[in-house]
Amino acid sequence: MAEACSDELKYPKWQRAVQDAVLEFKIDSLQQRIAAAEAAINSRLQELSFSSDGHAEQQAIQDALNVLKVLKERRSRTA
Repeated sequence: MAEACSDELKYPKWQRAVQDAVLEFKIDSLQQRIAAAEAAINSRLQELSFSSDGHAEQQAIQDALNVLKVLKERRSRTA
């Protein structure tokens, strides 16, 4: 996953930002990465709200939001 290119990501509009958050090792930078990932996801969700397609992507987004939630919890325990 660490070496995945945008071409390998199924939903690069927001997956890159989530990937950056997951791979962030500096606690001081993690909150910024999480916020950027959430912003990218929210932007994509707005785009998807105008489409009847996107069920698989919406499920992937839910999974990503769960990952970000775990990262936030882990960050709050170490801060």
